[in-house]
Amino acid sequence: MTHEPSGFIPLVDLEPWFHGDAEARLELAAAVDTHLRRCGFLVVVNHGIAPEIFRSLRDACSEFFHRPEIDKAAVTGGPDVYRGWIGAGREANAATYGVETAPDMKETFAYGAVDVPDSSLRLSEPKWYADNVWPDHPAGFRSAAERFWRSSLDLANELLQLFALALGLDEEALVSHCRNTTATGTLNWYWPYTHDAPAPDQYRIGPHTDFGTLTILDRQPGMGGLQVFDDGEWVDAPAIDGSLIVNTGDMLKQWTNDRWESNTHRVLPPKAEAPDEELISLVFFHEPDAEAIITPLPTCVDRANPARYEPVSSKDYLDQKFAALGVD
Repeated sequence: MTHEPSGFIPLVDLEPWFHGDAEARLELAAAVDTHLRRCGFLVVVNHGIAPEIFRSLRDACSEFFHRPEIDKAAVTGGPDVYRGWIGAGREANAATYGVETAPDMKETFAYGAVDVPDSSLRLSEPKWYADNVWPDHPAGFRSAAERFWRSSLDLANELLQLFALALGLDEEALVSHCRNTTATGTLNWYWPYTHDAPAPDQYRIGPHTDFGTLTILDRQPGMGGLQVFDDGEWVDAPAIDGSLIVNTGDMLKQWTNDRWESNTHRVLPPKAEAPDEELISLVFFHEPDAEAIITPLPTCVDRANPARYEPVSSKDYLDQKFAALGVD
């Protein structure tokens, strides 16, 4: 079952997927296909993740990001892995999209796969399956972050099965390439205007598309919030209690041979009109296995619509994007 869009982003109720019969699932899959053909963003409700998962992690993040920088700097990853605390001025997401902007106005804590079924990948692919680094304080930060990652992965696997059905594939067709996902948990602190005012054309996160298959976002609404580019204009993402934002990324766009969108989006800078507004976003970036080959799916290719992309491994595609993300 789907609802009328809020703005242009459709509101999708996942209840039929989790508790409906085969006919209800097919009806939902057809609606999702229609939505993603025109807009790579959904607002999903009845997603199955308990509110406490988000609440406990957000509380831990708030405490962590307000600690002295010397404490946060103690949990930074190495130069070749996207792990740990990433301080102010270190990233410019717009650069991954070929747009020059000032650095993003945020701090981030990033961590990779919590569970890797094939443990040998920790050694054979250290860049993509590196161990995570965790702060000692606040107590409970690691456990809250791991619960968020695992719950988000469970939802992502359900969504990938729904998406496969929407594409006329076996339900396991996409999930089968993601058994050892390199998915990243990214916890963003958007500081208030009183902390640092924006330069011209500076954003909390600059305009970009996401790299992977799909993104799951639990956001705090605010004046300096999420906007999505559609049909030549920027549209505010709706804030609906109990919902999550789900958007499709570049790899799924390539997998579907451009059948589905991967919309440009941004997070607005802090506003002088709300000088004390600070926000925390909890983001789960899902990705396939590092060695998975992304090539247009058979149901998305025919004589009238030949393959538009050459095969590329997930790790090679991500490598390009992460190289562009960092600010020297």
